[in-house]
Amino acid sequence: MKRFIFASAAALAFTATPAMADHHMEGEAKAYVLTADQQSTYDGWPGDRRSIYDAWPAGAQEYYWTLEPEQEAGWWVLNDTQRVRIYEMNTEQRAQAWTAIAAQMQNANATSTAARTASSSATTGPRFVRSEVVQTTPADAGPPDGELPICSSDAQDNCINAWEAGKRGPGVNRPLEYWPGRPASEIDEPLPATRDD
Repeated sequence: MKRFIFASAAALAFTATPAMADHHMEGEAKAYVLTADQQSTYDGWPGDRRSIYDAWPAGAQEYYWTLEPEQEAGWWVLNDTQRVRIYEMNTEQRAQAWTAIAAQMQNANATSTAARTASSSATTGPRFVRSEVVQTTPADAGPPDGELPICSSDAQDNCINAWEAGKRGPGVNRPLEYWPGRPASEIDEPLPATRDD
């Protein structure tokens, strides 16, 4: 995508010309001689970048080292045809071309930053949402303080089991800790709260 954007920017500034590999100027040296600092930078480049640089005419190689850091970044996104066109421009035309390229680079950076922000804020995993359901009891179910009454033999709705309410002692039915094998409505005799195995 970046290459497409910069290609569009460069198209605004230049017309098509032959690629650098085919571009030879009269009396031009075969290769630009690098300074020690330039050689160090060159040596740090990946092999494909060094090959691209080596194919340029000496004048284009020399021009490359005059670029500002932002221009260098843009230079590597351009193709050889666009680089030749910038190299062949006069000083004023080059300034206009670099202004157009810088604007495209800023737009591309803003777009990619926005895309990274959007993708980093999006969750790829499951999103857990807490949605508790609170069931209210009818107003006539208990006292106004919100406490539920303890269930009795004739009232078993809108009440709480005595054992669950913390009421312990004689006359309070303790819930069974096991399944007796049939519903309580079918059992006439009292069952122990725990099963003796």
